[in-house]
Amino acid sequence: MHVADARDREVAQRYFKPYVGRFAGCSRVLEIASGQGFFLDLLKAAGIGARGVEADAALCEQAHARGLDVVNANFFEFLKTKTNEFDGVMASHIVEHFLPVQVEELLGLLARAARPGSPLVILTPNIANLRRAVGDFWRDPTHVRPYPVSALSKLLRRTGWEVAESFEYTDRKPSLRRAIVYRLRNLLIGRYWGGDDLCVVARRAAR
Repeated sequence: MHVADARDREVAQRYFKPYVGRFAGCSRVLEIASGQGFFLDLLKAAGIGARGVEADAALCEQAHARGLDVVNANFFEFLKTKTNEFDGVMASHIVEHFLPVQVEELLGLLARAARPGSPLVILTPNIANLRRAVGDFWRDPTHVRPYPVSALSKLLRRTGWEVAESFEYTDRKPSLRRAIVYRLRNLLIGRYWGGDDLCVVARRAAR
């Protein structure tokens, strides 16, 4: 999880807080690429059991220091050993780091690891936002390609997930002046100043 701000915890908690309720009633949530564990912190505070998987050992140490359950492992290898083990999945800002064939494999492994009916929340940069498309997205050299909702929906359906909803999201409300400018731009050249990120919510289909 990447938060480009010195106030990592404050920014991440504001960003993730709206998604905690998506896992209400869950007792074993899995977060892929859990980073420093900020979303796990929020789940823990809400009384929701969760485990993170993170490839970066240093980030795992930070999470362990706060008493979080995080495994330092390759996502794919970790998931190959799991079947019907989790009742919710969070995948924040990870799919854009992989090629489509890898994303399809990841989603398939997550489907096997999740119980039927389990929610999956995917967050990824919104390529329909012009600022993201022409600049922000490509500043991260580890980004491979963007995934619009149409592409994610196809990959999800092919791997055992049912898409429930999708929407644009940003945790920063623009100033009144900027909101007016964005609206005028959208009216003149099309809707290219939407939310910074895209959220796709899916459910594990019944086998």
